[in-house]
Amino acid sequence: MKTTQELVDLLRILGDPTRLRIVAVLRHAELTVGELTRVTGLSQPRVSRHLKLLCDAHLLQRTRDQNEVYYRVTVDGDRRQLAQDVFDSLPTDDPEIASDFGKLDKILSERQVRARELLADLGVSALDTDAFREVGATVEKLLRDRTSSGDDSNRVGDLLDIGTGTGSMLRLLGPRANRAVAVDRSREMRLVARARVSLDGLTNCTVQDGDMYSLNFPRQSFDLVTMDRVLGTAERPGDAIEQAAAVLRNDGHLLVVETAGSQVDEAKLGSWIRDAGLTPVETSESSQGAVLVALSARKILAEERVNHGN
Repeated sequence: MKTTQELVDLLRILGDPTRLRIVAVLRHAELTVGELTRVTGLSQPRVSRHLKLLCDAHLLQRTRDQNEVYYRVTVDGDRRQLAQDVFDSLPTDDPEIASDFGKLDKILSERQVRARELLADLGVSALDTDAFREVGATVEKLLRDRTSSGDDSNRVGDLLDIGTGTGSMLRLLGPRANRAVAVDRSREMRLVARARVSLDGLTNCTVQDGDMYSLNFPRQSFDLVTMDRVLGTAERPGDAIEQAAAVLRNDGHLLVVETAGSQVDEAKLGSWIRDAGLTPVETSESSQGAVLVALSARKILAEERVNHGN
């Protein structure tokens, strides 16, 4: 904050009990205006007015998903420490906030039921426990010591999960990301992934409408991009990988996962990766050959590195 007035304005925004109630629940899950009215018992116009003030103060982020708008807490820059101190001081045993959390739990439970219904209607199955563990072990083997961020080699930086589906990569890598964005063209699968994120308490993850052939993100904005069981059903897999490569930062990584029955093999994948300007790093298969995981990198050229240093 550059002026005393900016500090005063932020304190004024944070000093309202209703806005603190809204922030308290949004720290635990992305919610729509309608869901927030259910949680707080307030009218929609009143909730919307508070949300606008919080967004204007850069304390919340809004994400549109067709006819719905989801809100989540996100504080960047010089406001972060003050806002975080206030958020951490919220009294969770306050009767009003405790009541809000009870209603939030009901909403999140309803999301889980709806997600199971959608998967059944679509005939889609999430990875079972054994398969998820196998994928996780194979992914971990490739990522170890290759995507370290700072002094913490367990971090993966900023993550983009393309065609998130049931959210397997969010479950696996979301806890290790600074922030995670998941995109999928299917509204039904976005609802499923959002339910998964809420269930696992991944408050650093957001789910958005997105087309893998036309990603709406700035170039070089992610450290790790994942594509889990996406390319095997893609009409233009090479184009999808080119889009993924464009949003990778220098020295960022693309992680591709395909399971048994996929039309993608190591030779095809290697060709697509090289055509997109990426460098293959390593490919690994599970012991039973049921999982193919490939890691590639966007290597910064020597002349780029010099210019970047300047």
